[in-house]
Amino acid sequence: MKRHVYRILALAFALALVFSLSGSASAQTTAAYSSTQNVLDYFDEIGIYYDYSGVSDSGYDRVTVGFSMDNYDSIDVELFFTEDCRTASLRVWDIVTCRAGSGFVTSTLNGINADYKFVKFVYDESDSTVQAEIDMYIDADHCGRAVYDAVSAIVAVIDSDSVASHLHSLE
Repeated sequence: MKRHVYRILALAFALALVFSLSGSASAQTTAAYSSTQNVLDYFDEIGIYYDYSGVSDSGYDRVTVGFSMDNYDSIDVELFFTEDCRTASLRVWDIVTCRAGSGFVTSTLNGINADYKFVKFVYDESDSTVQAEIDMYIDADHCGRAVYDAVSAIVAVIDSDSVASHLHSLE
């Protein structure tokens, strides 16, 4: 378990370095919700490029951050903020398409979920894909760093060699 923590910390540090060197942040954007705006301001401050989609028909303010990965071609982390500015949800859809049986998929994901308690992996039986999730309570006025840390964590866990090898075994 300690080895996993060290790998995650190393990957998070590497991601932070890449973010700081990229220098390619989005132009100033005005978000619909104050929590979303706080995150966008923080992303602008540290140089993270994002795509702001605005409020969806379902009422969520949506932001997408894309990443190149070591163990996958790329992923998009989708961020959803609620109108009450109290919650943020992170989703990474379609990480892998599963060809393994649902029992093996469920067993594998349960094992990963036991090791990485803050990132939840879910099997979508409708299209046989795996997604990763983080849901969090936030303070609308001070959530930029916390959401950034959650984005870094979900990316680090998904791209860790251990998790990637388990997920690729499902293909």
